[in-house]
Amino acid sequence: MFTGVIEANMLDLARYALICQDVGLVPIVEPDVSMAGTHTLESALAINTKIQSVLYRALLEHGVFMEGVILKSNIVNPGRQCPVPYSVDEIAQANVDLFKRVMPIAVRSANFLSGGQSLADAAARLSVMNQKKGNLPVNLSFSWSAALQMPLFALCQGGLRLPEMEALYLQELAVASAAAKGEYKPKAGEGDHKPPKQ
Repeated sequence: MFTGVIEANMLDLARYALICQDVGLVPIVEPDVSMAGTHTLESALAINTKIQSVLYRALLEHGVFMEGVILKSNIVNPGRQCPVPYSVDEIAQANVDLFKRVMPIAVRSANFLSGGQSLADAAARLSVMNQKKGNLPVNLSFSWSAALQMPLFALCQGGLRLPEMEALYLQELAVASAAAKGEYKPKAGEGDHKPPKQ
């Protein structure tokens, strides 16, 4: 599983976190696994478990103050080309299982990247995660620049439309905020992984 590459990258993140804290900054550690490929949800969970367990060990060994770290990672997802369908519930459960297996209780916030997911899919997955997390003592939220910005860029392809952009942005933020509280109600199929058509 590319152990040497994982360890080298996580050591770099640990050094970065320590430097941030040394100068009074809160480190945002960002282990990111690409959604490109045919990997299953199960293999995505396995590699994310490996990566984050190596990350937390490296942070602890470097003396990083864990309560002062924010995790900014991908949502555990099957690869975009994965031929196996998965429900939003299965994807959300895989993410909750990851945190229960490896996240130190001292790390209090995980803020997910969209990784090329639509806002609807990312919000559905995050909302169901928050519903499933039970007593897991971590804030599960979002850091979705692409999922929020891409619809705004599409809106402005014919020219700058500030009033419409403002209305759309507020609408998107309401969706993301509801998902971070577990209150977003996905439409049928939102958040599910659908295999690509052959």
